[in-house]
Amino acid sequence: WRQARRSGRGRLTMLLPLLVLAAQAVHVALAPSLAPSPSIRARAASARSALRLALPPEEETGPVLVVGSINIDLYAKLREDRLSFGGSPPVDVMPVKGMTLPAASFVEKLDEAGIGGAAAASDPISLVQSIDGPFVQKTGGKGANAAAAAGQTAACEFIGNLGRASSEANTALLADMQQFGGVNTEGCSELEGPTGTAYILQFEDNDNAIVLVGGANQDWPGLASLLGGNEGSGLRAAIGRSSAVMLQREVPDHVNVAVAQCAAALGKDVFMDVGGTDSPLDPALLPYLGVVAPNESELTFITGVETKGPDGKPELQRVRAAVAALKDSCRAAGNPSVEVLVTFGGEGSLHFGAGWDGAGEAAADGALPLECRMGSFVLGTADGRPVDTTGA
Repeated sequence: WRQARRSGRGRLTMLLPLLVLAAQAVHVALAPSLAPSPSIRARAASARSALRLALPPEEETGPVLVVGSINIDLYAKLREDRLSFGGSPPVDVMPVKGMTLPAASFVEKLDEAGIGGAAAASDPISLVQSIDGPFVQKTGGKGANAAAAAGQTAACEFIGNLGRASSEANTALLADMQQFGGVNTEGCSELEGPTGTAYILQFEDNDNAIVLVGGANQDWPGLASLLGGNEGSGLRAAIGRSSAVMLQREVPDHVNVAVAQCAAALGKDVFMDVGGTDSPLDPALLPYLGVVAPNESELTFITGVETKGPDGKPELQRVRAAVAALKDSCRAAGNPSVEVLVTFGGEGSLHFGAGWDGAGEAAADGALPLECRMGSFVLGTADGRPVDTTGA
């Protein structure tokens, strides 16, 4: 990574491996060199002029900064793709397969399966907390996972919130962050209440669904404080010493907006993993994003364009239409050069470059200009499956 930086290749290209590791949980073959988006610097200059923030100077050799969630992950293996709540008869949870959802959205998605009715809708967190085990507990959260992956390739700093009510678990979470990636967690805060919790529902084909109970992940200072108040000074300093910023959506939208604006003001590239909710992207984020990384379901959430065919599998033309819609939204927000990395679980990924417009002659493998396929390596492990190196 550092050798490539010295050779003059762009930061967007150099950090794509970290984003893929964080977003896809499989080993991938990385894209060839891609030119950095020139509009990043233009947007940075504009943002600096508009915000007029007293921010630290840029440091080219700084760590990757991840701002986001850290969770107590509870893994439950499903039987026949069904789940029980508090000893209730098992219900089919296939409608949420492959999704990461907050508790309320999880209940809405499964309403057609007859879960809980009005009582469940009024208290979705209690319903989720009644999920029957047994569970295996691990460290997780999209922010923490991204930081652990990034820390194994480059220096990484993580800023997130923990809850004092989970103090024993917090010690284990932070120890994992140190063990898996040597991540600097000095900027983390411990607040009242519990640490966030994620229920990882593992299907028999090893795919999963993730249900989130936000906890401390949802407790942040307001936008004005993050942008200019004392409460946000540590965060702004961390952005100033970083080389790039990685965000996810398991924290309030205004946190990501504040970080993205500050990063743009300092010329830092911003990577957005859109997982964590089924809501559209906050329009206030769109001018500042360098790379947006959804899976095929999340791409539908943020664009409204269906990416899957009648058989439930993603179709290339549908994915392209959704990417075009996302790029149109970013272009309308003054960001014509956003890059998009769509992940497909074990099927690899597809990168759409800054200048991609869906036009041009397809190559022999069907890829259009500025499309780069990133497939899974054939692994030499005993069972042919990846070995977890993130502590997740």
